[in-house]
Amino acid sequence: MRKLISSLFLLLLMLPFLSAASVSGGIPIRDDLFWSEEELQNVDFSAPLTDKEREYYENTHIYLITAAPSEPVYIYFGHAGIAIETPDSPEVMFDYGSFRFDDSFYINFIFGRLYYTIIESYSSYRYDEFMYADRTVERIELMVSPEAKKAIIGFLSYNMRPENNTYLYHYYEDNCATRPRDIYNAATGGAFREWAENIETGKSFRAWSTPYMSPSFFFAFVLNYLQGPSVDRPVSLYEACFLPDVLLSAISEYEAKEPETLYQTRTREATPERYSLALRSVILAALFSAAILLTATRCRALRIIGDLVSAALWLFMGILSTVLLFMMVATNHNVTYGNWNVLIISPLVLALATLHIASLGRKERRKSIGRIVRPMLMLSCILLVLKGCLMDMMIQDNLSYYIFAIAAYASEYLVSVLSASRLAPSARQEYVLGQ
Repeated sequence: MRKLISSLFLLLLMLPFLSAASVSGGIPIRDDLFWSEEELQNVDFSAPLTDKEREYYENTHIYLITAAPSEPVYIYFGHAGIAIETPDSPEVMFDYGSFRFDDSFYINFIFGRLYYTIIESYSSYRYDEFMYADRTVERIELMVSPEAKKAIIGFLSYNMRPENNTYLYHYYEDNCATRPRDIYNAATGGAFREWAENIETGKSFRAWSTPYMSPSFFFAFVLNYLQGPSVDRPVSLYEACFLPDVLLSAISEYEAKEPETLYQTRTREATPERYSLALRSVILAALFSAAILLTATRCRALRIIGDLVSAALWLFMGILSTVLLFMMVATNHNVTYGNWNVLIISPLVLALATLHIASLGRKERRKSIGRIVRPMLMLSCILLVLKGCLMDMMIQDNLSYYIFAIAAYASEYLVSVLSASRLAPSARQEYVLGQ
């Protein structure tokens, strides 16, 4: 028992070191990136105009364009862009969410170096693309001064230069919606940010983003598992504008006018306001526990099925937790840092997958599984109790994974106890002699 308690405390002490390693580590990034907030500080949005320039920019229109969420997963959250229509040219759209699936992209993505670019194209092409995918398209004209319009166009043109068109994408802090948000804020002299930051949403980054994952429980489960406590603090409306829909709604409220719908989807459902990952995790935990409990039945065929399903699920969770551990200590994916989930479902569950394959229908081998799963179960229970006592410190919204892990571990331990109790003394002696 002393060894077990010591092991649990060592595991508890592991997380701060993992967090410190990830914060102090990271992979070097390019030094030629375009940081818009810094560059925007150098732009004069109130430079005087000549009479001819004023007339020109008074007849220039700048819009925020949004496209509703779609598939695959990287457009689950929708898209935003800035469109400009001048008196002497058709409407042009600037998109900050562009990347290429080449060899360097995958390597950079693994290490958290998400190099995205801005592209320029005729808006009509982009509208056709969105409508072909049956995505609702909306726009709202940004009511800014002629001086600000000139500055925005100049900034975008400067940003389009090959030496300036690359930036470091971040899921919540620097994406296709936050860049237009920052430009609009600068054009209002910071008034939009001052207004939006004073509106508390009562929701975290995680709470805002999870409903957008509703098309796939698999991705919702995986992506939320990988994200740590940094995404669970309450955010203001300004921060929530990382979502294109929220940005459009916020500007609409700020300017007191309704956006224009350019195309309305015929088949896609609206993003739900709420999405209960915990409820779905209960269902998953029940199914997983049922598969584990099959290994305690008297029917060998059912035990084999239970072992195969259990091995597959533990293998998946083991790989996922290993990926999380790697992201925490060796990458720039800062949303993974300090993630308690790596202790709740750790890479050690790979041992459970191995033992299920090794036993494959044999009840006598459950004792080894029981020995391994018992400390995992105890650690999860201890962490859950600590979470309840130290809610201000352990703010991570990960109840779903406690439910999943504790149910699965408890089922494994119960099977090991039942299997041991069913072995008659003679059968036990025969089993031991046969080893």
